Amino acid sequence: MKAWFGRMAAMGPAAGAVALALTGAPVMAAGKAPAPCGVMPAADKVVALNEIQNLMGRYDHQGTLRGEGTLADLFALNTEGVSWLTPGGPVGLEAMRARFADPDEDRRPGILHMHSMFSPVIEVAGDGQTAKGVWDSFGPSINGPDDIGAWLWVKYAVDFVKEQGKWKIWHLQVFPVFNTKFSTPITQTARDMAARQPAPEVAGVSGRDSARAGANPMQARPGYAMPAKLWRYDGKSTPQGPFIPVAYCHFDAATAYTIAAPAK
Repeated sequence: MKAWFGRMAAMGPAAGAVALALTGAPVMAAGKAPAPCGVMPAADKVVALNEIQNLMGRYDHQGTLRGEGTLADLFALNTEGVSWLTPGGPVGLEAMRARFADPDEDRRPGILHMHSMFSPVIEVAGDGQTAKGVWDSFGPSINGPDDIGAWLWVKYAVDFVKEQGKWKIWHLQVFPVFNTKFSTPITQTARDMAARQPAPEVAGVSGRDSARAGANPMQARPGYAMPAKLWRYDGKSTPQGPFIPVAYCHFDAATAYTIAAPAK
């Protein structure tokens, strides 16, 4: 088995990935000592994947039907660095706890924001303590019965961590793809944005937490953050977004799904 695995790894990343999938062992470059890494039993990994999928499903359903104030139990509110960036928002324990202590939601009839989760790619760390996942999300964004409404497509990138034996959202970062009024073609929205600004920037994103984060760090509420720049469809450049997770042993802060630092 060792000789077969070595031959598969030597054939390149694709073959190595097959070896990894079939054996559950990490693929290491030739000449490098393998880093210590536990191998989750297949049954435990299946359970973890199902729990993570359900966690993100609850994020969608609870947020739509009961309001974002009910999502506190889904986040790792006892783990340092917890964040919720959509694409701007609170970072850190203090800001996150305050966010849920006073959700300040507009729950008037006629408001509808949906966050459907599909096309998941999820990887659980070899040590079984963290996981990473990306999803596409498409749905309506309607701010009241008199609002024209918009179609919103984003990508979710999420780090998960085990807290007291349960999977929780640790870092959540939204990457916009497009946001256009129901009455306006996506390409027209891109032309309108180009006419207002010379390059893709944060301007134009929606959401209360992004507004609290501010268009730049000088305007941000303490503990809130907004990425300096984010890609969205502009009719000119190729799509950008989160990296797709691959098999890994232990969490590495350098690959965390968070691309903004909080205001002081």
